[in-house]
Amino acid sequence: MRGTIDCALLMIPPHARWMRELAQACTLAPDRVALHCVELAQPGQGGMLPGDALSRQAVALRRFDVCLLPVTVETLGWTRMALASAAGILDTPVLGLVRGLRSAALQDLLAFGLADFMRDPMCTEELKTRLMLAAGAPAVDRPVLRPPGVPDEQPEWPPLPAADAFPAEGEAFRVAKARLVTQFERHYISGLLQRYEGNISQAARAASKNRRAFWQLMRKHEIAADAYRKMRPSPTRFAGTF
Repeated sequence: MRGTIDCALLMIPPHARWMRELAQACTLAPDRVALHCVELAQPGQGGMLPGDALSRQAVALRRFDVCLLPVTVETLGWTRMALASAAGILDTPVLGLVRGLRSAALQDLLAFGLADFMRDPMCTEELKTRLMLAAGAPAVDRPVLRPPGVPDEQPEWPPLPAADAFPAEGEAFRVAKARLVTQFERHYISGLLQRYEGNISQAARAASKNRRAFWQLMRKHEIAADAYRKMRPSPTRFAGTF
């Protein structure tokens, strides 16, 4: 019989109160499951975290058997970036506790490496069972559900932009939001093109967009597919233009 399972409650600023209330109210048979609040923010940080906040804690999170990450529509974009950044780095399985997310968004998170999810409000006994199952499955054996068109291997995402995720002094909400959306779109599109070696059609299918819409996003952000084809073997070329 396995001993106590240590679960890290991942604290991100928008949902810190939610996780603290969960830790206080949830009695998960303390002899089997122990909940620990883990701050992902650096001292003095507020607002939304940078996209690599989860991957930066990968080593520290190894002491836990499983992580519980709260996700809402408000933090969906950040969660995508965080999971993408942590792919291949974070060994501890991450279980999502979600509010207000639709099926497409959940499939997206599973494709980015979320091990499993539960909807809030949840049943305490079910949460305990899910945590124990997630913690008991080795990383190499954990099944990951992926939407059609997304390969099984983890993508090699480019580094996240270095721009700070926090608003500059005096920056309006709409301006800050537009900047963060632009940052995420550029990173997301670049990651898909890198994964599919510049094949726009395959990248568009993985993003659940038609080719024209995906190409328009590439044009908007001045991203050229040729830059991601340089590693592909060059075919034998003949005289003339094809």
